[in-house]
Formats: sequence, C-alpha cells, structure tokens
Amino acid sequence: MNRLVTIATLALSFTAFAQTAPVELNAEKMEIRGDRATILRTNKTPRTVELTFSIPLKISVCERQETRVVLRTSGVHCGYDVFERRVPAGRVCTRTNPHNNECLRFEETYRIERVQRERTCPVPETYCAQYGTADSWMRDEMKIQFKDLPALGDSESDSFTIVARQKAFDSRKALYEVKTLSTVRDYKIRQKKVLFYTRDFFVVEEK
Repeated sequence: MNRLVTIATLALSFTAFAQTAPVELNAEKMEIRGDRATILRTNKTPRTVELTFSIPLKISVCERQETRVVLRTSGVHCGYDVFERRVPAGRVCTRTNPHNNECLRFEETYRIERVQRERTCPVPETYCAQYGTADSWMRDEMKIQFKDLPALGDSESDSFTIVARQKAFDSRKALYEVKTLSTVRDYKIRQKKVLFYTRDFFVVEEK
C-alpha cells in the first residue's frame, strides 16, 4: 500500500507542475513539464526539435494474493520415476561358414537403458486474487519538424498545442495530438514514420 501511495504522489506532483506557460522552441532537445504544452516557433527555432513529456498512467496492480493447489508435472517439484527398458543395439553374427567365414546367422542384440520420467503431484501456487488500478507516470519523447517553412520576423511566432496521453489502460506507449493554435500562415500537420526512430514524429509544412 505504501508503494501505491508513493506512485500516486509522484503522479500528482507531475500533474501539479504541468507546463502552463508557452514554451519557446530554441534548442534541438527540450523537456516539457507535464503531458501537454503550447509551443512557440520563432526565428530561433531549429528545423527539428525533440520534446520529452511526463505522461500520467493508469496501471494494473495486484491488491490481494492467495494460494491455491494445482497439479503439476515437474521433476523439480515432484521428483522422477526411474525405469529400465530394452532398446535395440544392432545385429551380431552368431554362426559363420568355417571355410570362408561368411556369416550364416545373425541375431538381434539389446542393451538396457535407464529412463527418468517426471512425476505429477499437487503443488502450492500463489496467484493474484484481486486487481486494482494505480497512478504512475512515464517519460516519452517525440519529434516535431518544421519543413521548409517561411522565415519569421523578430516579433513573429507560430503557436501549436501538443497533448500526450497513455495509449491504453496498463500500456507503456503514448499517443500525441498536435494542432495549430495561431500561425502566420496556414500549415498542415502530418505524422511520419522515420527509419531507426521508434517514437512519434510530426511534420509541419505549408498547405
């Protein structure tokens, strides 16, 4: 229970420090305090910027464990039965022609082989009898590229909103939504697959 309280406290602390002021993109790598932000593109913004977000999660945790007895076939838990069996070992010559040593009679031979077989026995097993939900968080990165956009003046800026969220309950993957807020010109935003980059990658370009 103490662990769950600690996780919840961490998640709440990150929510409390969520990014509220617009973030001016003035470096190739930047960190966002929280799971959403308003970003500003200025004449100092690099062509491509990688942003790291702190994203709240809902995860599944075991709240109560119980023990049950199950049948298991296992040499480690139950031991082995050992038995012997005859297996063919090949043919041997038991009678030969005394004049030319040609074999006139063959007989099958056998050898004794010891075999181990795992036993089956009841074994106690611990399992989760009740699951619950806990709050956690993760850090995740995404990239945004401003592709061949017109240069901005010293007093001009483009603003966008980015929202990151957990892809699904108990998932460690993130989904991103990027939208224009206020821009000098009309832009379109598309998501792009980039070789060797496994995170989300968005491209902003003119319509």
